[in-house]
This record gives sequence, structure tokens and C-alpha cells, in this order.
Amino acid sequence: MLKEFFYLRKSDRKVILTLLCVIAIALGVIFLTGGENDTSNELLAADSVPEKHNTRDSFRRQSYRDKTVYVRTKVVYRDTAFSRGKTLDHGERDSVVAHYQVKLKAGEHIVLNTADTTQLKTVPGIGSYFARKVVQYGERLGGYVSVDQLDEIENFPLDAKDYLVIENAKPHLLNVNTLSLNDLKKHPYINFYQARAITDYRRLHGPLKSLQDLRLSKDFPPEVIERLTPYVEY
Repeated sequence: MLKEFFYLRKSDRKVILTLLCVIAIALGVIFLTGGENDTSNELLAADSVPEKHNTRDSFRRQSYRDKTVYVRTKVVYRDTAFSRGKTLDHGERDSVVAHYQVKLKAGEHIVLNTADTTQLKTVPGIGSYFARKVVQYGERLGGYVSVDQLDEIENFPLDAKDYLVIENAKPHLLNVNTLSLNDLKKHPYINFYQARAITDYRRLHGPLKSLQDLRLSKDFPPEVIERLTPYVEY
């Protein structure tokens, strides 16, 4: 075929050479642009898809890492040397109590009449509800004179009494000779009928000298007189 090419007319040879050049150029362009597209596609495949996958994996790893750190921090924090008896400064102790409400150990006590709700919540068995109830009932009584008075709070956990003590009880006293019926019956140990019995006795017999003056009243059996005695004056 090569010999026949040289026997062709010069114009025909030019046409053939021109076509061959065009075909060669076209193939070269296709090759070059196709390679770039393949490279671009490869880059896109290598950059975008794994990036999305890696982002998800990174998020999962980060979430898992955060969760692990949180749990580990909580466990370690609660199991610090504080719970094993190491001495901490006031700031560290307050931080531990505020976050995890460290409970008293067996043999430890707090004074009932001076404890606030935060201190009461350190007693095993006492949470926010009973801490408020203890404080509120103590205010109504005028102060506790016995830890057993906590039994008068409905459903109070009896084991919690082992961690509470009474020291230098000084309850608020009611003057049964001067207070009105309405003021008397505000006390938890005096109901309406008992308050009326006191005011009736004052009206008929004069000032009381002792709660024993009311022993003949059906509203003042011995157990009522004994329970009320620490809270009255004359």
C-alpha cells in the first residue's frame, strides 16, 4: 500500500496526509482530555466520597470519644480519693457535694436543728423532697427536741435517723396563757379542740400553771401533755 501511495497524484496524497493529521490530532486531544477527566474523576472519587465517609466516621469516633470521656470523668470523679477519705479543701469538697451529693458514712452525723436542705441531702435515704419536709416541719414545731419526731413525717425513711443528732435543743416556746385560740392551733401538737380547751380553762380558772391543769380534759391525755410540754411556757 505504501508503493501505491507514491503513485497517487500529488493532490490526492495531500488530502490523505491532511486526513491522517486531523485524525492523529483528534486522537491526541481525546487522549489528553479523556485522561484529565479520568484523573479528575479519580480525584473526585478519592477526595469527595472518602471525605464524606471519613467525616461520618470522625463524627462517630468523636461522639464515642466524648461519651467515653464523660463516663470516665464521672466515674473517676465520684471515685476520687475524697470518697476514700483523702482530705480536700473546701472548694473541692463543695464541688463534689454539689455534683454528686456525697452521702454520709456509717458513724457520721449532722445536727438536725441546724442542718439546711443541702446538708440533709447528704444523709442516706434523704433526697430533695424529704430534706424540704424536715426543714418545714422543724419550722412548724419551733425546733426538734428528739430525732424520733421525724417519724411524724409521712413515709420518712427511718434508717436516716441514725445519721441525725440533737444538740442543745432550744425550741420556740408557746405562752399558753397569752396566745389566742388561732395562734395556739397553728402548732402541730395543738388542734382546734385542744386550743379551745386551753382558752376555756383560762377563762374559767385563770392562767395555767402547768399542762397538768388540763389532765381532766378528754383532749389532753397523758401522751399529748408529754409531747407538748417542751414547747410551752406560762
